[in-house]
Amino acid sequence: MIGTDEGKRKELLKFLNQKVFDPILQALPEDYKSEDLKKKLSNVKRHTESEKHLFHEFQTAEEVKKNYLADLDFRTAKKIDHELDELKLPSLTKVKEEFLGLCEKLRV
Repeated sequence: MIGTDEGKRKELLKFLNQKVFDPILQALPEDYKSEDLKKKLSNVKRHTESEKHLFHEFQTAEEVKKNYLADLDFRTAKKIDHELDELKLPSLTKVKEEFLGLCEKLRV
C-alpha cells in the first residue's frame, strides 16, 4: 500500500536498494584490475553496508528523505562518491533528481 507512510517508506527504500545500495554490494573485486581499486571497492562496500542498514532503520518516509538529503552534504560522503566514480558504481548523489522526483510523486 503505497498510500500509507509505511508503503511510501518501503518504496523509497526499494528505490535506494535497486539504484544504489545493491549494485555496490554486488560488485565483484574480480571486475577490477588494480589492487588500489579492489581496496576502494572493499571500502565502499563496508560503507554502503552500514549506510543501507541505517536507512532501513528509519521509521518514516520523511526520515528516509531527510537523511538522504543530509547524507549528500557529509564530507565523508564526498570521498565515497569520488571512489564510487572511480569504480564506475552508482551513488546517492547520482540519483538525487530521480529520488526527489519519487518523493514528490509519493508526496513525501
